[in-house]
Amino acid sequence: MKKIALKINIFLLALMGIFCLNTCKKLPPAEEFDPSNTRLHVVWSKPIFEEDAYFPEFLPPIITGRYVAAIGRQSYSVAESRNRMFVFDKATGEKHPAWVEGMSDDLGYWVLDFMMGDNKDILFYTTSQALHAYSINSGQCLWTSVYEDRYSPTFNGYPLIFGSDVIVSYCNYAVSSTYYLNLYRCTTGQKTNLFSFDNEILRTMQWAMNEHNDTLFFFADAKRNVCCYNFTNDSIIWKYGSPNTEYSDFTSFQPIVVENKYVVFQNKYHLICVDFSTGKPIWEARAGIMEDNPILYYEGKIIVRPDFGNVTCYDIRTGNLLWTSDLNVGSTNMPSPPSGMVKMAAYKGNLYLLTMRDGMYSNPVYLHCLSLATGAVNWYDQGPDKNIYRGLTIDQETGYLYCYSRTKILCVDLNKTPKK
Repeated sequence: MKKIALKINIFLLALMGIFCLNTCKKLPPAEEFDPSNTRLHVVWSKPIFEEDAYFPEFLPPIITGRYVAAIGRQSYSVAESRNRMFVFDKATGEKHPAWVEGMSDDLGYWVLDFMMGDNKDILFYTTSQALHAYSINSGQCLWTSVYEDRYSPTFNGYPLIFGSDVIVSYCNYAVSSTYYLNLYRCTTGQKTNLFSFDNEILRTMQWAMNEHNDTLFFFADAKRNVCCYNFTNDSIIWKYGSPNTEYSDFTSFQPIVVENKYVVFQNKYHLICVDFSTGKPIWEARAGIMEDNPILYYEGKIIVRPDFGNVTCYDIRTGNLLWTSDLNVGSTNMPSPPSGMVKMAAYKGNLYLLTMRDGMYSNPVYLHCLSLATGAVNWYDQGPDKNIYRGLTIDQETGYLYCYSRTKILCVDLNKTPKK
């Protein structure tokens, strides 16, 4: 009897399998999703990774001429992962002829930053171990520079574009506490030491030219001063340190230079603006816990996005609070959004950013559009895949916004969004 029952069960299972093959279908690919699911006017979408990619991570796309470049990290498992980069026609989504297969590396190191300088043919990306340079026109790797035996430069800040070239700061703590600034030539990768400081925390720096055509570098030191170093004259021309006892270490994405008049930077709680030439304080505002979140400057406004709470906007000249906007991005009991979600961009009087509506990692992410005049939320949308996320970039010439959804890059026409 048991054998008969077993045969019947096997037959029924086989019959169910045949039935499923004929009637059960897989979910359609992301590109076939009904566009009525979104109010975004999606111009095109192209895959970066396969649909079964595990936890894909992306960095903001780079726009160069008629093309847009995208890079991200794909993981099928802890042991099997890779970085991938593609270059698409920014208007049509067609792959650049030299990038049909894309770039793929299986070195095991996450891509940390994606950059382009004045030489619009060369893309840079960095991991914790090396800096890589690729030609857009040829699709070939021009050079790779390994960071030798020094500790990861990410401990001291991200690389800095210096004209067409790249600057990376290092500190070999095992040997000394001296911080070095090395410049890599964009076409050859030739390395030159620019200068060094003892016991200084350079972090990510910014640079600008003054009225005398001197090259100035701005960074935070170990004593929590913001410094202006004149590279041309090899001298520190000013330091700014506030007596405010709430200050903690300055965050690695700042300072930023605005209009060659102001230097704006932040520590854990405060936003500070000082005079570009003298370092004298102009204004200071308490802006919430910002950690590594970048500051955005746009048409006389400074916009910051704390880890928790409201997006806030300040007047660059006075520091007056212009508006605050509650996006319901979370509370102090919830985790902050991943770093790829704090990127903001502006276009034609509106601010665009990504956030989870209630702050939890597992919930869908929305593209938000805010009025730069009032901070009011104009609209928000999840995109065609019900999850639009990671870094975003806007082409100011066309009004196309590039971001990511699932395993692909999206091109959204802001001039036709939201759809009626």
